[in-house]
Amino acid sequence: MKHTFLFLIVFCAYSFIGYAQKNTKTSHKPGAKSEGKYSKTVSGLEYRIVKDSIGKNYPEDGGFFTFWFALKTDKDSIIENQFSSERPVGIPTPEITFKPSIEEGFRLLTQGDSAVFLLNADTLYLKTFQQPKPAFIVSGSKLKMIVKMDKVYSKHFVDSVMAIQQAQEDQKLSEGNEIYKRDSASIQDYLKTHNIQGVFTPSGAVVVILKPNPTGKTIASGDNIQAGYIGKLLADGSIFDQSAPGDYFSFTVGTGQVIRGWDEGFLKLKHGEKALILIPSRLAYGSRGAGAAIPPNAPLVFEVEVK
Repeated sequence: MKHTFLFLIVFCAYSFIGYAQKNTKTSHKPGAKSEGKYSKTVSGLEYRIVKDSIGKNYPEDGGFFTFWFALKTDKDSIIENQFSSERPVGIPTPEITFKPSIEEGFRLLTQGDSAVFLLNADTLYLKTFQQPKPAFIVSGSKLKMIVKMDKVYSKHFVDSVMAIQQAQEDQKLSEGNEIYKRDSASIQDYLKTHNIQGVFTPSGAVVVILKPNPTGKTIASGDNIQAGYIGKLLADGSIFDQSAPGDYFSFTVGTGQVIRGWDEGFLKLKHGEKALILIPSRLAYGSRGAGAAIPPNAPLVFEVEVK
C-alpha cells in the first residue's frame, strides 16, 4: 500500500480542532544555518533544514497544507518517492499525539521550505502509518523523510472555504427539496387525471401496470432484459424518444446502465408485462437535462413493455 494513500487516510481522520494561531516566521529558525548537520527539537526530533524559504505561516490546528515527500532507509534506499507526482499530497494539519514525530516536524516548516527528518522506523509505521513495518526495514533503524512544503492554509481560510461549501450545499438541498415536491405533485396530478394507481419504488418513481402477466418471471437486479418503450415529458406528453416497432432495448437491471428510475421501476415488473413508469427528475436526468428534448428538472413518463 502506498504511503501517499496512508497519509491521506490517517491524517484526514483527525478532526478540524483547536483555535486559530497567528504564527509569524522568524529569521532564526533552529537548524536553518546547520550545514549538513541535524538539529534536535526539545522532544528529540532530528531534522535538517535544506531550504529556508520566505513563507510566514506555519501549519496550525484546523489548517491544511500540501507537500511532497520521499521516504528512505538509513542506507538511502528509496521506500517511496512522491516527488515524481505533479500534484502534492494535501492533508488537514495533523494533531500531534506523540513526540518525536513527523507530525511535529511538519509544524517546523512554512511554504517553500524543504527539510530532512530522521524518524524511528518502528514508531513511524506503528503510530503514523498505522500498519506493520515491512520486513526489509530493520527494527530500531532511522528512516529519512524528505519533505518539501507547498502551500500552507490557515484555519481561518479553511473555515471560510468550508462555510462557502456548506452554504452551496444548503442551497442545493433546498432547491432539490422544492423540485422533489413539485415533481411529486405533478406525478400525483397525472395519476388522478388519468384515474390510475401505481406502486412506488424506494426512491419515489411510480409503476402502473397496464397489462399484467401473473405467470411471468419477476425481474431481479442483475437480469438482462429486453424492453420496448415510449418516453414522454410528464408535463405535456411530448415524445422525446421511443424504440422502433418490434425493436427492443437490451440492458442489465440495477447496474446503472440506464437512469435510476428505470433501474428501480423494472424491478416492479414481470416478463411479458406492460406498464407506465412515472419518474421524478432526480431519478431521470436531473438539473442537467438531456439535450434539447429533455429540459432540466423534467419528470418523465415511460410506457414500457418487457419481452
